[in-house]
Amino acid sequence: MTSTGAARFPLLVFCQQLLSLLEAGLHLVEAVDTLTEKEQESSQHSVLMQLQSSLQSGLSFSQALANRPEIFPPLFQAAIEASEQTGGVIQALKRFVTYETQFQALRNRLIGALIYPALLLSLGGLVVAFLLGYVVPRFSVVFIDRLQDMPYLSGLVIRLGLTIAENPMTAMLLALGTLSALGLFVVNPATRSWLVGVAWQLPWLGVRIHQFELVRLYRSLGMLLRGGIPAVRSLQMILTMAPMRSREGLKKATALVSEGIPISIALQREGFTTSVSNRLLAVGERSGQMGDMLERAADFMDAELDRSVDRATRLMEPLMMVVIGVLIGGIVMLMYLPIFELADSVG
Repeated sequence: MTSTGAARFPLLVFCQQLLSLLEAGLHLVEAVDTLTEKEQESSQHSVLMQLQSSLQSGLSFSQALANRPEIFPPLFQAAIEASEQTGGVIQALKRFVTYETQFQALRNRLIGALIYPALLLSLGGLVVAFLLGYVVPRFSVVFIDRLQDMPYLSGLVIRLGLTIAENPMTAMLLALGTLSALGLFVVNPATRSWLVGVAWQLPWLGVRIHQFELVRLYRSLGMLLRGGIPAVRSLQMILTMAPMRSREGLKKATALVSEGIPISIALQREGFTTSVSNRLLAVGERSGQMGDMLERAADFMDAELDRSVDRATRLMEPLMMVVIGVLIGGIVMLMYLPIFELADSVG
């Protein structure tokens, strides 16, 4: 879901509202008609109108969803398609709402953990930029004749200030260009993939990223299996939403399952299990409750990931404050060091 329309359409809200209407006793077509009539936002109303038209023309709900794959993901379509065969559309909607709610909650916790460090870095960067772009240039003029007698680092800061003072527009354009290039670097999918690949190689961070991907994998696979979709098809469906580096392993796991190898063993061979999830999946294999065990394994890793992120955030915040404080204090100290030396020479 990368298009503008997909970004605007609130899929989770749509599912929750549709579920409420169906549980109240409305038929599917009536429920979609009701949601279409009450929608005021033009882009969302257009999507619902198309869905309404498809249902009224005789298409099934899953076929109507398939007309807008950029908005309704294959995972959702497959769950609805399987439920239509058993008459359990309400249950399928409940499972998808639960899945999407849990995934968004995990993602929001991770984003929330990054807000304070990002804010701290931004404020620290603004203070450093103010010192280098405004204070140091005005301060440097006083010591323009004493550069040769200064300590090396103090002279470096003063020269930087003089350079900025002499070329303010160039310095501003250079700063804006650097920020723009950094923004484009982060936004570009290829560079994001490269950054994730680098993070994957780091001992602690790589494990956390792997856990996050396993949580999503287990919840998706568990939802499909509990909806009655065969194991091989379920694995094929989640293949499209897996990160590129994991797709080859998932293809191999899917091939193993199609050959009759149990899901738990296939996932273990390709590195998609942990010591705990491996035991849970083995139990699910024996009891025939693989979908439920995948959910339990996801819940276990979700809680573990939450604790790890919380501990890392508590440790990272004071360290970042120390680093920024040392950086700002160091610039100020290097600015005033020539004054101290001048005072000593006078004394």
